[in-house]
Amino acid sequence: MKTTFIYKALAFAVMAVGTSSCVNDWLDQEPSTGVDAGSAVTTTADLESVRAGMYAALKGNSDLEDYYGRLMFIYGDVRGEDVQYNWIDGSGRGDFYYYMNYSTASNFNGNTPWQTPFVVLGRANYVIDYADGGTIADAEDNAATIAQYEAEAKVVRAMVLFDLTRIYGKPYTEDGGASLGAPIMTEPVADAGTNKPARSTVADCYVQIEKDLNEAVNSGALPEEKTQGYVNLWTAKALQVRVYMTKGEWGNALTVAEDIINNSPYQLWTTSEYASAWNKNNAAHTNEMILEMKITDATDWTDREGIAYTYADLYAAGAAKGYGDIMVTKTFSEEMASDPQDARNGILLKPAGDPSVYASYGSDFTEHGVFINKMPQPDANSSVAYSNVPLLRLSEVYLSAAEAAYNDHDPGTAATMLNAIITHRTTDATKTVTAGNVTLDRIYLERRKELVGEGQRYFDVLRRGETVTRYTDVNNRGWHDALSEEARTFNRDSKKALPLIPQSEMDVNKNMQQNSLY
Repeated sequence: MKTTFIYKALAFAVMAVGTSSCVNDWLDQEPSTGVDAGSAVTTTADLESVRAGMYAALKGNSDLEDYYGRLMFIYGDVRGEDVQYNWIDGSGRGDFYYYMNYSTASNFNGNTPWQTPFVVLGRANYVIDYADGGTIADAEDNAATIAQYEAEAKVVRAMVLFDLTRIYGKPYTEDGGASLGAPIMTEPVADAGTNKPARSTVADCYVQIEKDLNEAVNSGALPEEKTQGYVNLWTAKALQVRVYMTKGEWGNALTVAEDIINNSPYQLWTTSEYASAWNKNNAAHTNEMILEMKITDATDWTDREGIAYTYADLYAAGAAKGYGDIMVTKTFSEEMASDPQDARNGILLKPAGDPSVYASYGSDFTEHGVFINKMPQPDANSSVAYSNVPLLRLSEVYLSAAEAAYNDHDPGTAATMLNAIITHRTTDATKTVTAGNVTLDRIYLERRKELVGEGQRYFDVLRRGETVTRYTDVNNRGWHDALSEEARTFNRDSKKALPLIPQSEMDVNKNMQQNSLY
């Protein structure tokens, strides 16, 4: 059974530094995941190898799918009301947070983001430590490169702590950060077996998150140009926007969002570009992608355990097929279809299988767009698992700017930002808003339509204090399986709103405090 406790994860991080990639079979990926421990990190090339290991773990594989390899997306979407598990013929890779049939911490072993985030965090700490450690012989000749790698690692470390905090801690907007969040770990761990950290408060986690992001942004070391597959200045700032939104700091969120919109090299996809731009080989693809995990081939991919394969239709032709575990709900599909001129309909694919397979969903199921095609097959000869994995897009920044401006009593800016999204997604001019009629509900709806399948919906629910309603009775059940009452409708005060720390962690770490939910 997969081990999920922190010291095992940090042991993996040590292995990244202590083992060369040719023998590192637990994460068999290129580029190299580490350097020889005997010689330590003495050159910029060695540091680059540790950096590569950090990105490899962030990307994940079949052993490390419990973060952006797969589970972070499922956690963020399937817990909402717009995305559901394909219960008729799913493979079981998306059902855990759909049915919510969990009652003990042992249920969460391997089913919640935990191990891999700490692997990524451990490797980021090594990059930062070696960059500052004075052991790099050619540091004077490569000062700018070393500073860049250190700044990248601080952004990644901030992202990991932010994700763990918003998964396991109560929303900052609920109690001002007084509850427990995640362990704060900012130093490499030489002996991972002895490290048994406790959780810090949500407020303290945000202090560290903002410190890392501010230092990275203010360092001047991050590149401003597009760097596909790697962190740049705009990645750091887009993460700052997410952090400020999660804390309800509307003025800060708007200021940083406007900086990105006005000064970054990114631009929104047009209505004619939208559906095809998700393909990594499309000329417009990088226009919106602030950060994505770049997949090159079968030695550098998330494999068939990854999120792209989990989303793709089981009955799609050839290499375009996947497991088909995740699909949108009937309510969401019909909301999208209500505007036939909306380009976002183009990323919802109709089922390719025999209609009789889906008879329990109803006779019209196969006429709806249901499977999310945001990580499409790159070409006719490539598996859908070779698609790049999107993490941050410019459209999210616009939507955050609209919401922040509205909450900051600036409906004019809110309407401007929202209209930028609307006019780049639909050719129906009647869908635009004005300062006089823009509402939070409309901003929320556009955000749901734009970010579906990107793992953001449930985090929006938590920070806003919304209620998830999948269905209420047989008359509006749609394509949902029969769910327990607590899985049909819930909010951030529900007993299962937050996950428990995995039991394997609790067994070996007596300093770890459990979420008291059940």
